[in-house]
Amino acid sequence: MELEQDIRLVHLDLKGAPPKVAYYEQIFPMLKDWGANGLLIEYEDMFPYWGDLKELAGPHAYSKEEINYILQLAKDNSLMVIPLVQTFGHLEFVLKHDKFRHIREVPDYPMTVCPLHDDTLPIVSSMIDQVMQMHPDIRWFHIGADEVFHMGMCERCQAYQDKKQIADEQLFLEYVVKVLQQIKVKYPEKRCIMWDDMFRLVEDEILKDSGIGPLVEPMVWQYLNIITLPTDLWSIYSKVFRNIWVASAFKGATGPSQQVTNINYHIEGNKSWLVTMEQHRHKFDNFRGYAVTGWQRYDHYAILCELLPSALPSLAICLQVLVTGTFTFEQHKTISTQLGCNGLIPINPKESDSPFPNCDFPGFDVYLGVYRWFRLEMEYLFLQENDRLKSWMSCYHVKHNFCNPVHLEHFLPVAKRLLEEFNKLHRKLQEALTEIFYEDTVDEWLHVYIHPRLKSLSELVHTTENQIKIGARVKDCKDT
Repeated sequence: MELEQDIRLVHLDLKGAPPKVAYYEQIFPMLKDWGANGLLIEYEDMFPYWGDLKELAGPHAYSKEEINYILQLAKDNSLMVIPLVQTFGHLEFVLKHDKFRHIREVPDYPMTVCPLHDDTLPIVSSMIDQVMQMHPDIRWFHIGADEVFHMGMCERCQAYQDKKQIADEQLFLEYVVKVLQQIKVKYPEKRCIMWDDMFRLVEDEILKDSGIGPLVEPMVWQYLNIITLPTDLWSIYSKVFRNIWVASAFKGATGPSQQVTNINYHIEGNKSWLVTMEQHRHKFDNFRGYAVTGWQRYDHYAILCELLPSALPSLAICLQVLVTGTFTFEQHKTISTQLGCNGLIPINPKESDSPFPNCDFPGFDVYLGVYRWFRLEMEYLFLQENDRLKSWMSCYHVKHNFCNPVHLEHFLPVAKRLLEEFNKLHRKLQEALTEIFYEDTVDEWLHVYIHPRLKSLSELVHTTENQIKIGARVKDCKDT
């Protein structure tokens, strides 16, 4: 099954762990070689907003010059660029600022704008205008609009819905249509894309009546290993929309704190999408293609999930699945060789106890460090369940200095080794992460995944050594 005519976008989720620009120099040629022909760039606060929006640019936001350079790198590697700007939900990076807090739908929650507030549309439009200005040559523009969890909750929206007797989905469609109409008027040569989940269960007549059909191309997303969508979805969408996209995943879709990518899971998900679209693509004038998403946070406030270098092998394999329609042992060998590996890249490293191959792809030291962390983490959790630790050195035992060294001496060497190994890994990962990421990403990853273990193990070693020194005395012995 040859599918080279389809667009294959690689999603760059920059709301977490945005790479330094130099990393794009290394990976864009590889993306092209693996079968990508476009990028879906979700800038969030990495875009250099200016003027009245200057607060939205994060501390390490790319400069205008860097944006231009990224676009040139993409062009040099035959990668079209589609920018994504959230316009309804997932606007934490905007609504966290006091300046924009007043357009929240729910005052205490920073995710969703009020669609009826007089300031909402001008602010969103200004964001779109600035991104458009930096991307004059694009063909498509993605307005996001997924997971709008809070609608019809403020007094303004409730009064409006009561007056017009409309449900939340109609309020959603009215606002999105306004956004799309503004884009159509200002940028008539651009085509818009949006996520589909908020109208996935809406009746076709309501969709038609909203006027959304001619204004946008839905991107149907699901990241399971077996695609399960409403059976009539494609028939309903085909009555409303002429063109359609779908979105799979190569990382960031199996848990908000996931750090190790199960490549096999994503292989199956992409293969399932191929089967699904073979069945339904004929219902539309154009099936545009696939966006292979790589989520970096579940939202602006969440911790980091799988880092891009850790999932680069998954991305390579998923793209090849979409190009060829399958994944074979020969492809596994070929991709492993392309990644500079002296053996096969593990398809599910969580289930592999064998040594990792040595590779030389960009970010391999991060990849290796993360998987080394995973194995140490499993050892650490196993230690915490050690019967001798739980049963002969509980907090009660320590409080009363009432421990038997014969049991403590069994797990102390393990705790010391793990502490040493985590310290070594901290040094190696700090260096490897710093080569690719800005200091806030390095600090966050180490603080979340390494520092707590160093603290816990240091305390465990100190306490155990102290209890052994006491030497199994009477309870509450003070002569230590």
